[in-house]
Amino acid sequence: MKDKVAIVTGSSQGIGAGIAKLLGEKSYTVVVTYHSNKEKADNVVKHIVSKGGDAISIELDVMSEKSVKACFDIVEKQFGKLDVLVNNAGTDGLTPIEDTTYEKWRKIVGPKIEGNFLCTKYALPLLKKNKKSDLIVIMSSLGDSPDVKDIAYSVGTAGAVGFVKAMAVALAKYGVRTNGVGPTAVRTSLGYYEESGLTSDEDWKEIAKSNPLGRVATPEDVAQTVLAIVENPTQFWNGNFIYVTGGDHIPTTDA
Repeated sequence: MKDKVAIVTGSSQGIGAGIAKLLGEKSYTVVVTYHSNKEKADNVVKHIVSKGGDAISIELDVMSEKSVKACFDIVEKQFGKLDVLVNNAGTDGLTPIEDTTYEKWRKIVGPKIEGNFLCTKYALPLLKKNKKSDLIVIMSSLGDSPDVKDIAYSVGTAGAVGFVKAMAVALAKYGVRTNGVGPTAVRTSLGYYEESGLTSDEDWKEIAKSNPLGRVATPEDVAQTVLAIVENPTQFWNGNFIYVTGGDHIPTTDA
């Protein structure tokens, strides 16, 4: 496994950082990407190196074709291959349709649709080299059950769901397996949670009470799920959606 290379988009913090750290600890060489905060990305790299792994950080704007191409050019020149692409980059924000500007809409929807497309397009020549590689898309259950207070992310996630299905069929001939991972609310320091008013331990305890398993998800939960997919011994998982939600993505009705 020491020669396996993984890139995790949006991995300077939050879920992406959790995924990058675990892959690094499991002997993957990890490309940590950041949009604006190089210091945070470098801290993730330092963590991986401190655990005996290898990692580099690269600036990446998944909404810029020039930036995406430049990123994968670096990966090709430095490593010559790619085993795992985790399309994680994204942002969220309260978006009831009446109050949503086009700028905010594009900021939230774009990474989940155009970002998935661009990163996959430019990663594909490297993924194809191995004849056994993984594309993983981080999405959420909002693609199935949209939140009217979070329409942009719901639509972006629905696009990501469609992307996973299409790529699972289109890329299988190259030995690329495509799967989606859909976490529930993951407690991180992202600004969206402050915008939503989720700032205290008590707020998150209330969310945990409504979960069938009585807790909220962590970046480590998502990371372990990604690891389970890429290391699945059958190598036959393709086109699946794994919900890391404790069961709260299942619609229920009051008795």
